[in-house]
Amino acid sequence: MHVVTILCLVGSWLKFGESLCYRSPNACPQIEKNFLNVHIVPHSHDDVGWLKTVEQYFYGTNNSIQNAAVQYTYDSVLEELWKDSEKKFVSVEMEFFSHWWKEQTSHVKRKVHKVVERGQLEFVGGGWCMNDEATASYVDIIDQMTLGLKFLNDTFGGCAAPKAVWQIDPFGHSKEQASIFAQMGFEYLFLGRIDYQDKASRMSKKEMEMMWNASESLGTEIFTGVLYNTYGPPPGFCFDVLCGDETIVDDPDSPMFNIDRRSKQLVAYILEQSKHYRTNNIILTMGEDFHYQYAHAWYKNLDKLIKYINKVYLNSQIRLFYSTPSCYGEAVKNALVEALPRKTDDFFPYSSDPHAYWTGYFTSRPTFKGLVRQTSHLLQACKQIQAVTVRRLSNVLNQFQRSQAIGQHHDAVTGTAKQHVNNDYVLRLDQGIRGCSQVFSESFNHLLSLNGSTLKQEYCAMLNVSQCQTTEQNTPFIVTLYNPVAFRSSHTVRLPVTDGSYSVTDHLGRLVASQMVPIAEAVLRLPGRNSNATNELIFRAQDLPPLGLRSYHVKTPEGKSGKRMFRSRARTIQLPNKEDVVLSAYGLSLKFDRQTGHLVQIGNQSVQQQLLFYPAMEGNNSRFEFRASGAYIFRPNGTTAFSLEPITELSTVFGPIITEIRQHINNNTMQIFRLHRDESFIELDWIVGGIPIEDGIGKEYISRFTASEIRNNGTFYTDSNGRELLRRQLNHQVTYKVNVTEPTAGNFYPVNSFAYVEDKSTRSRMTVLNDRAQGVSSLLPGSLEFMIHRRLLHDDAFGVGEALNETAYGVGLAVRGSHWLVLENAVARMLAQRMTRPPILAFSPTTLSPEEFRQSFRMELALLNRALPRNVNLLTLEPWDDEGRILVRFEHFFGVGEDERFSQPVSISLKDLFATLNIQAVEEVNLSANRLINKLLDMNDPFVLNPMEIRTFILSTRSIE
Repeated sequence: MHVVTILCLVGSWLKFGESLCYRSPNACPQIEKNFLNVHIVPHSHDDVGWLKTVEQYFYGTNNSIQNAAVQYTYDSVLEELWKDSEKKFVSVEMEFFSHWWKEQTSHVKRKVHKVVERGQLEFVGGGWCMNDEATASYVDIIDQMTLGLKFLNDTFGGCAAPKAVWQIDPFGHSKEQASIFAQMGFEYLFLGRIDYQDKASRMSKKEMEMMWNASESLGTEIFTGVLYNTYGPPPGFCFDVLCGDETIVDDPDSPMFNIDRRSKQLVAYILEQSKHYRTNNIILTMGEDFHYQYAHAWYKNLDKLIKYINKVYLNSQIRLFYSTPSCYGEAVKNALVEALPRKTDDFFPYSSDPHAYWTGYFTSRPTFKGLVRQTSHLLQACKQIQAVTVRRLSNVLNQFQRSQAIGQHHDAVTGTAKQHVNNDYVLRLDQGIRGCSQVFSESFNHLLSLNGSTLKQEYCAMLNVSQCQTTEQNTPFIVTLYNPVAFRSSHTVRLPVTDGSYSVTDHLGRLVASQMVPIAEAVLRLPGRNSNATNELIFRAQDLPPLGLRSYHVKTPEGKSGKRMFRSRARTIQLPNKEDVVLSAYGLSLKFDRQTGHLVQIGNQSVQQQLLFYPAMEGNNSRFEFRASGAYIFRPNGTTAFSLEPITELSTVFGPIITEIRQHINNNTMQIFRLHRDESFIELDWIVGGIPIEDGIGKEYISRFTASEIRNNGTFYTDSNGRELLRRQLNHQVTYKVNVTEPTAGNFYPVNSFAYVEDKSTRSRMTVLNDRAQGVSSLLPGSLEFMIHRRLLHDDAFGVGEALNETAYGVGLAVRGSHWLVLENAVARMLAQRMTRPPILAFSPTTLSPEEFRQSFRMELALLNRALPRNVNLLTLEPWDDEGRILVRFEHFFGVGEDERFSQPVSISLKDLFATLNIQAVEEVNLSANRLINKLLDMNDPFVLNPMEIRTFILSTRSIE
């Protein structure tokens, strides 16, 4: 097993920002060995969008929704810290702090540097936001953390580098997230929300603090502490202007004198809390959402309590002082006399009461989750292109990075913000898409033009509804595919076109076999679709070069039909039919029931698939048992999933490249089972129109796959943030005895990439890959059910204040998505790479013939001189600064023991790897790129990647002309 060493977080090697930073050795308070040390941690939890937009939260506008203005918090806190060097405060979200920072004068900035050096202002986490841990991909988590930590390092230097992570509000915690934090060098992780039964068990056994074994493959671990009162102050001791608690009066001559009584109350709380922790240190979180806008009120009351209790309760050996999460973590570590308990699983699902399982947000706002996945992929590709061309990050892409980072916030990608806030998230990402399209156009011209000719490239963001202006309105046109993975890849290209005949010519001037397929009726009727296309032109792009470009010339030939184009027709089969319907092509065979039209068999195996729904529980949330299903909470009314409307007809489409069968459920809902030549998976393309609510009942749609011959005994496997795999067992938790009071919702888990069920005796397996974050379970033998859409009529009373009733274009929100079904054992990891990182398509009209175009433009270009091994992902390739330095990450994406062939260490050489970059120097850094591991590596020496390892380098480069 390869053990990842936790990196030291003292000092920094990178180029500093405005000044060099020297952290005071006395930043943490002195701990008294024979006292109960009470660490008072002032903080404000500042959501990067939730009830108000990011900008509204920062500036304090739209206060009719919520009284919150983060700019005033930093103004007010700095004033208090500057007046008293004993006071402390913690800052988490760099989106807000960086915004505030850029508006400050040099005088204010010098003050901030000073309070950072003295350890008064401590950054914890330090990411751009406090990201969600269920629905965010590991790629986006790493990126948003890197973005924030780079800002800190550039601004303050090493003394601002966080030691502690403050994940106090996410609704459950993932194992992969903990592993990422450990690989970034964090020492302490603090959690606010864990399951109420888990918390009760831990409190009774003094296991609120533990060592979390975060990766079996890597051996990563991190100290993890569960906060006593989520992240709020002791009841009755909230002194913010937003609170109504009794203030402290310490004047004995005042008739309102209360400090003696109030101190007794606080000391009683402290003593009760201390019973549940193992050392003589406890932490009091003094703050809540958007607190400290008037920090003086908080600090003045806390000062009185600290002074009084330390004097009056001296003989009781209780000592209060201002502290920070890292100071508390260090104190606990130094005070331990026995090893902490260990945790090996994760903290999902999270429930806050017997009828509030926070498993609905795994799927809430499915179109936004799909958009976040799409923009993540697009952003990575844009950064790659900029790295190998201009070698610096443009302002356009820098803003895209920030927008994508904001999208990982625990009320963004989760789908748990108000509708107007979600609209703001979408707008930001849409601007990123437009900026990225511009980058593609400029960079592709730079890379491909032979004689100075240029093309205006268009990125068609509406391909998911079979819409693209360039392909519909122009002929000839060019489609350029950019393969963002570091090995050769083949892909089925689908282009929306009007009726007619087309010929496709590749980079060598060869005609490419193509197929014309009518667009499915449910797609044509999607609300908001503005397209004249009635068909899709389909062809296979074979063996795209690693990190490479290839262009295809598409035209309507004169006279006869396009050479090598096969025109497919849809054949309709009314149900019930006389016999089962069998679809066979490319070595795969699907059978559909003659009566119901449902899938019943794949090859010789019994496999069923069906769309179903759970009726949502209504309720007024006045008591636990009256909890309604909402944006956060999944609570079905009963355990039975009901069928949608009967399938009325099937239609089949046969061809040399794809063959498919379409299930017509109603005018707006359809499933398409699609087989691809040269592929082993079955694509399930699903279109779900607005969920009907005319009956006054909210509904939760699932797609259930069942392989009845697989005896999985309630066990199934899911990925963690798209990376390592976790074993799940129905009605079971590893670290505590659980009573699952909602048997359906309480057994759902997040899935970002794929899930599978397996029969250990026969070694048979069914794997389903998903194209966006969703919830999944295995409630029936041999089954996997993915929640794909939700439409609800009631709020669940956890703060958002709106029912999850999404509409678009005046009707219920329609969603289109994809699952890939696989019945083989060893291909899921490879397919997951292809599903999450397909080629980027760019389009441009042209007047040139194929021959003329080849004389003016390169039609194929590889940006790598050689492919990486198939179990290695080029996770990151992006400009790091304006001096030609490039950040690159290599990821081994197989775990220990997963595969006999691919779960082996691999060697990689950087020498002459990149076709357009001359590497001058190599420095290895930690995962978040803010700590040096090895200063100057010899690029002639290969380095080794072990299973699940990510290695990060900063390359000093110059361009190869």
